[in-house]
Amino acid sequence: MKNKLGSLIANVIKKVMEKPYLIYVLILCFFVISCNISPDEDDNGNGVKPPTPVYPDIDQYPAWSPDGNVIVYYHTGVTSVEASGLSHVNRDSVGLGFISPTGDNKRQFLKGNNRTPAWSPDGNWIAFVNGAQIYKIKTNGDSLTQLTFEGHNFYPTWSPDGQWVACARSVCEGDRTCGIWIINSNGEQNRFIAEYGMYPTWNPFKNEILYIRRVVTEKGEVLGDSLWVFDVERNENMPLIFLTGVNDDNRYPKYSSDGLSIVFASNAQIWVMDSDGTNLLQLTQKGGNYPAWSPDGNYIVYTYNNYTELDDENGRLWIMDSDGDNKRQLTFMNK
Repeated sequence: MKNKLGSLIANVIKKVMEKPYLIYVLILCFFVISCNISPDEDDNGNGVKPPTPVYPDIDQYPAWSPDGNVIVYYHTGVTSVEASGLSHVNRDSVGLGFISPTGDNKRQFLKGNNRTPAWSPDGNWIAFVNGAQIYKIKTNGDSLTQLTFEGHNFYPTWSPDGQWVACARSVCEGDRTCGIWIINSNGEQNRFIAEYGMYPTWNPFKNEILYIRRVVTEKGEVLGDSLWVFDVERNENMPLIFLTGVNDDNRYPKYSSDGLSIVFASNAQIWVMDSDGTNLLQLTQKGGNYPAWSPDGNYIVYTYNNYTELDDENGRLWIMDSDGDNKRQLTFMNK
């Protein structure tokens, strides 16, 4: 079944390359499905409507510092959740927070609706999203800088040399194009590189950007998601791995620090595989989203999110070994 599906997808992509007008069908389908709802406003991580009532994520989008000492994440400000699903929020606590991998030294870093943080390779800056635009700020809180000013931009990721930030643009204006963009880290230059892509992540050793592209037939039937790579130096876009054997809605791929493995979320579970698509392994069974590697590749931080449960474990940050063992809770409701 998987082989037949892979062949079908390969034929679709071949037809797209032979008939450029099909690209516009793919663009329209992908962004209607994935992008017209702002990821920063309504993103439960599994692409399907969860059961009612919905118990929310409380801590999201963790990212590990290059030295391994700090995890930055977005805190939604939820202080309590009722059985009906109604959440109570302390707006003063909403924003980016820091915490050590041992759960110590938890503190607010940047107040406000600042999401999807990403560390610069030297550990001195954090890029993030606010109001569908990309910003960066020093880790000491200085030098807040806006990098994008057009469209709706999400999921920043740094180049290995720290000179560029890639992001996904889901709403376009004028003659601008939706898809994957790269922006100079000073915000002075920007460049469109790939259509109908989402969730970019930069290879830590190569000038290549991995991203997810939705595969859609001429009839608009969604076949699944595939991983693609854009070679920035060669200005070349290449299909890499089909992910439809897992699920047709995959998100948040991240390279390990050695570039040999990729972790990602599929239908609100965490998966890992080799960077060539082999050795696929499911790491969570009860729910997981927004995975991120530790710098040494030994651990993965993520959000545990079984939307049907109401307890202090749900919607919080957890850490596990890279093979899925030794899961432990990192953040708590009132700690």
